Amino acid sequence: MREPPPPSPSPSASRAAMACVVTSEVATVLAIMRRNVRWAAGGDDDPLDHPLITGLKSLRRAAATWSPRRWRDVEPLLYLGPFLDVVRSDEAGAPATGAALSSLHKVLSLDLVGPDAPGADRAMAAVVEAVAGCRFEVTDAASEEAVLARALQVLLACVRGRAAPALSNRHVCDIVNTCRLTRS
Repeated sequence: MREPPPPSPSPSASRAAMACVVTSEVATVLAIMRRNVRWAAGGDDDPLDHPLITGLKSLRRAAATWSPRRWRDVEPLLYLGPFLDVVRSDEAGAPATGAALSSLHKVLSLDLVGPDAPGADRAMAAVVEAVAGCRFEVTDAASEEAVLARALQVLLACVRGRAAPALSNRHVCDIVNTCRLTRS
């Protein structure tokens, strides 16, 4: 006889978990970026931090203050933006870009962006545009392949997730074209 499935977490618990996921992903990207001398600055409030580092640190602080009830009112671009900035940056190397893409993949795969979230259409458009225009410093062929694979995973998560209906036809075409070009 099968056991009944465990009860699904309450919406409040799910939203609290969202803050943990975002905070954890920020920590991962920061740790990878700090391995590179270019990004290795001081502590949490170092005024000399690069804007990419500052954006991630700000997100970490903000996510810690968002109450579980407030998550449904948070615009997805607030928690996706710093990761998108790393993906868009031509200063970030393949490891940092790959980590940011992995974070985006996790957020999208866990359906933290819902179709009814405020600004879901702008957030999904920004993800597609950033990933389709992804720039990074290539250091070796293997890391380039890994980043391209992660980019494809993010684009696939965009069309599979709950927020997929927020994608415009143009962005779906951009996804298809990017996947086609990446395979070549």
